[in-house]
Amino acid sequence: MFRSFVYTIAACSALALASCASVSDTTSAPDVAASEQPERVLMIGLDGFRADFLDLYDAPNIEALAERGARAERMIPVMPSKTFVNFYSIATGLYPENHGMTENAPYDREARTGFVNPMSAQDPFWWQGEPIWITAEKQGVESAIMFWLGSEVEHDGVRPSIWTPYEHDKPYQERVDEVLAWFDAPSEDMPGLAAVYFDRVDSVAHRNGPENDAVAEAVAEVDGYVGQLVEGLRARGLLETTDIIIVSDHGMAQLSDERIVAVDEWIDFDRVYSPHMEGRWGAGAQPYIFLFSEEGEEAAIDEAFEAINNSGNAHVVAYKAHEMPAHYHLDHPTRGPDLLVVGDAGWSLVAPSLEQSPRRIIPGNHGYDNLDPIMGSTFVAAGPRFDGVGMVAPFENVNVYLMIACALGLEPARTDGDPAEVARVTAGRCPAQ
Repeated sequence: MFRSFVYTIAACSALALASCASVSDTTSAPDVAASEQPERVLMIGLDGFRADFLDLYDAPNIEALAERGARAERMIPVMPSKTFVNFYSIATGLYPENHGMTENAPYDREARTGFVNPMSAQDPFWWQGEPIWITAEKQGVESAIMFWLGSEVEHDGVRPSIWTPYEHDKPYQERVDEVLAWFDAPSEDMPGLAAVYFDRVDSVAHRNGPENDAVAEAVAEVDGYVGQLVEGLRARGLLETTDIIIVSDHGMAQLSDERIVAVDEWIDFDRVYSPHMEGRWGAGAQPYIFLFSEEGEEAAIDEAFEAINNSGNAHVVAYKAHEMPAHYHLDHPTRGPDLLVVGDAGWSLVAPSLEQSPRRIIPGNHGYDNLDPIMGSTFVAAGPRFDGVGMVAPFENVNVYLMIACALGLEPARTDGDPAEVARVTAGRCPAQ
């Protein structure tokens, strides 16, 4: 249904701004270093592009890249499966416990303050670790980054050569044109690493749910922009020497008013602090909740832990700090929660006693257990490092940093990535160390 629907809309004038031409050239890329042009990387971030959207909807340009390069069955996000957390893990190769972006708006118990957008976007306090563009700049490779999470921050006096504060309403066509203009510079002045971000699919899937005609249209639109970027590189003679890496941050679950868990009967909010229920936005339906004990009220965490896990409700579970599942990697020393409460995928956690206005369940959301396939994100790559790889088994997104470092010949900073996984995804072109 969705694939046939998007075939129709892809041809109509509603998407005239996006190129609807398929990138159908599946000619093998040359061997690495076979061209006089240096190898470059263009990373494209597609927010909320669930791993199976390529199967549900038509995206001929992205599919063509997958056919000549590599596609993951799914890429495993870090926990929580949220945007800021995951795009920054992709950039740094680090788990949240090591880069500090533990949520879209983390709370730091030691500083007793929370992240506030947009002011905190340029505050180095929140952004730990070393993003790949900083690694590149330190080693003489220029980077041009548009709207990637963390790219507005200076690290040890270093920034991307080209960067800009986030503009949510900047037209997508302008983004594409600006990225391609970077590659009109003389070869020695072109970025070795470029990155751009599109939010469209995530925004539409939140409003409509993940399996919806509107999402099919959003997928077609961003696919068209990917097609323009690919064709622009081809026209400039750069396609065969550029690794195009398409990544998303997380998947998306369908929500329902019938799948709700009220947690305030188990949690004494007078003795704990929850940024999700008492912070800037007030109480709301959440996939998970961070709880921090108020001073002298540590027992409230134990009581909530026992009450939730002994409630008999099979759709919610609580974990104490340092007792979370090993794959969560959320025990940041000052931003990891004292208690993490997680709902089953598709279930919403609410606290009616704290609500200031009627509760509203949005149709789609994410943030659930990162190993749940419904939270799986997209990875598609084509270019010298990925030629002919085909479909690969799932891998964690912290490995993308090492892939880019390998393609650009950089000495990587310390990451949580696994060189053996990188070697597998690149068919040995990035050897395990």
